[in-house]
Amino acid sequence: MEQYLRRRESCWLHQHRHSGDENFVMRRIYSSMGMFNSYHSNCKPGKAGQDTGAIFNVEFNADGNIVVAATQRKCVLVFDAITQKEIFKVPDAHTDSVNCIKFFDDRLFATGSDDFTVALWDLRNMKQKLRVLHGHSNWVKNIEYSSKDKLLVTSGFDGSIFTWDIKSQTEQGLISQRVFHASGLMRCRISPAGDKLVFCTSSGYIMIVHHLDLTTLHKDLCGFRPGIYRLMQMGEQYIPQAAKYDHVFSKRQKKNRVELVTDFPDQNDAEMIMTLQIHPQCLCMLTRNVSCDEQSEWTCIHDINEEPEPTDDDETGDEDEPLTKKKRTLLPQPRQTEPTEPETRAPARPMLRRFMRANTVRVNGATPVAGSDNFIPDIWAAEVTVQERAIRQSRARNSNNHVSGYNFVYAISSGVLPLRSSLANRLLSGSARTRAGLEADQRVAPAEASNADTNTSRSSSSSSSSSNGSSSSSDTTVSLEFGPRLRMRPLSNISAAAVASAGETGAHTILVNAKKLLYYASETNNKPGFIKEPGFSADGRIICSPYANGVRLLGYQEDCSDYPSQLVIDQVKHSPRQLVELANIIEHQDVVLCAKFSPKEPLLVTGCNGGEVAWYRPCL
Repeated sequence: MEQYLRRRESCWLHQHRHSGDENFVMRRIYSSMGMFNSYHSNCKPGKAGQDTGAIFNVEFNADGNIVVAATQRKCVLVFDAITQKEIFKVPDAHTDSVNCIKFFDDRLFATGSDDFTVALWDLRNMKQKLRVLHGHSNWVKNIEYSSKDKLLVTSGFDGSIFTWDIKSQTEQGLISQRVFHASGLMRCRISPAGDKLVFCTSSGYIMIVHHLDLTTLHKDLCGFRPGIYRLMQMGEQYIPQAAKYDHVFSKRQKKNRVELVTDFPDQNDAEMIMTLQIHPQCLCMLTRNVSCDEQSEWTCIHDINEEPEPTDDDETGDEDEPLTKKKRTLLPQPRQTEPTEPETRAPARPMLRRFMRANTVRVNGATPVAGSDNFIPDIWAAEVTVQERAIRQSRARNSNNHVSGYNFVYAISSGVLPLRSSLANRLLSGSARTRAGLEADQRVAPAEASNADTNTSRSSSSSSSSSNGSSSSSDTTVSLEFGPRLRMRPLSNISAAAVASAGETGAHTILVNAKKLLYYASETNNKPGFIKEPGFSADGRIICSPYANGVRLLGYQEDCSDYPSQLVIDQVKHSPRQLVELANIIEHQDVVLCAKFSPKEPLLVTGCNGGEVAWYRPCL
């Protein structure tokens, strides 16, 4: 340390910025952090936690001298970050649990609650609220402030994202607008510069809105449902209602361009993405998800920036194609009169492999009439509750049947797409097949597809019968089993003539999401049912991640180096790396639910389920 100080005073560090001295000092600082004060120690024995309950969230103001805590029992706590003393305590800030806090200047902040409301506060007068915002129909879980558009942005478990003009005052309250809705919405964040909006869901995907303009977001993305679009990608089945929004992914979308992030570690069957944070310099995003069996939690780092412009070799000639994505084209199989070499298929993405093993789609609707060619499932819904999904997965494990949360998807026919003749014949056959029958059907499927000149190969279907062997004419369930179906190839590997031929026969394309995963870390889920909030340090070097009764400090490399350069990022995308644990601090008596770094110094604050707030600083 003395050597570092001498070099700094002699200006040696400015001439040798990559010498490693800075990384060495930062590692010493963060790895030596320890608790030096707590909210329990400032209260009478047994008093802290009794009135407040669990600490759900903590937030610093921009100057780093004030900390506000959201608690389980409707209470808001205000601390002096310098003395760690309690300044204010509002016992009935809301009529239900307080979930989140957001400062939008040095003295004004907002709180969101399970009572479906957002409250505005002024530190100069905490005896009463400035205003209460009504609009959400479920728990409010996230509050953001766009400094660019001067709008407050709130989101909740109702799936809605609202904007509020806090400077407007009318007889009905503040001017607000619901700018977007997404089923299963968990967390929503806005980048520090206000040019990106990111949200995560309980359906295993993250959505990024680039070149954000909150004033036109509702108009630009009106009708777009990311959950249905993601279902089309996973099922590799063309859904017209989703595909007509391909333009929101295009580079030609100058404002509010959409990108989906769906890649996670191979061992991580991510579905419930519970928390989300953005890097202080908007270099990446941090998420935390729970596995399907709720036994493990995963902390993941994804690239948040747009993909670079493709080279001439990568361009396909389609100016509407999103440059951050490839396209998979669903082409009809040509008639083959003589054996040809087997076609080389592009390697499937790990996410698709996990979800496409013997997937089953159940189609509920009216019984198809013999000779009718207008029944095909093309309106889909995959919204199931967490409890229902867990029950189905438990049944699947007990029966040794590998399924995923998307195996139980319901569909109806809108009559828009014509039914292919071979598929209609199989749907109307009504014969129940055994496992051996299905395998035999898969073996003869290529020949059947060739004779019928269809896009379908080796797919099997059977109509399900009721328990007494009879079915009702008004309510028939048809079971379609997904197997290797439509041949999907990257658009760059398909000739222009093939694409033109495919367009004449009704072929379609499905966009493939770009790889974004960079780093990850896994840990045991010590307290199922609780959302644990991680965070970045002020310089973005360190991730503070709640772990059991303490907090882990994670870095990108062992030397505590800064976020990697773009050259290294491109290499990491091909082979994501594990985050490195630099420190593991266990000081609480109960599970830690939130952790937050000061925006001005290496000062860390954590809150636990028992109501304790702990303060950490380096001990050099």
